[in-house]
Amino acid sequence: MPTNNIIKGLILGDEKTYISLFREYYVPLCAYSRRYVGRKDVAEEIVSDTFLKIWENRASIQINTSIKSYLFQAVYNNSLYYLRKLKNEAILEDYFSNTASENIAFSTLADETPEESLVMDDINTRIEEAVAQLPDQQQKAFRLKRFDGRKNAEVAKIMGISVKTVEMHLAKATLTLRKNLKDYLPSFLLFLLLK
Repeated sequence: MPTNNIIKGLILGDEKTYISLFREYYVPLCAYSRRYVGRKDVAEEIVSDTFLKIWENRASIQINTSIKSYLFQAVYNNSLYYLRKLKNEAILEDYFSNTASENIAFSTLADETPEESLVMDDINTRIEEAVAQLPDQQQKAFRLKRFDGRKNAEVAKIMGISVKTVEMHLAKATLTLRKNLKDYLPSFLLFLLLK
């Protein structure tokens, strides 16, 4: 069904249009949200709330893209909003450590849609750009630790510095990145926790 017909159906309160959208997109949207929030139950709640808000605000809904892009963007925004409510990194880390077995954030799904891929590419590009701006030693330590998965002692050996110096470089790098990636903070915190 063309996007214009879907929007008209929603505005007119056509339940068949709404139910059709729900059935088509509910499962992939839940999988998408779960990549950010890490928990199936939370993702399902976010997607359900997104559909509910669309229905409640159907009379004034404005969609300038495809309905698919609109839904994925809405779920993306609502997923990040949920993460922002987890007030700090300590709470976030505790949240994900309790659900590590379910957490599939930042993984690539075989059936990933172009919308999902674009959002993930944007986040990864922003992180890469921010890391590239770090001072050389901080950047090297951060890459070895976060991108290559090395332990602090291994990083110290590779760089020919003490473990304490590695810890100092990592702390400074993380502080700078959190400041420079403030608009992407939930995604960046996920990146730190899941790498």
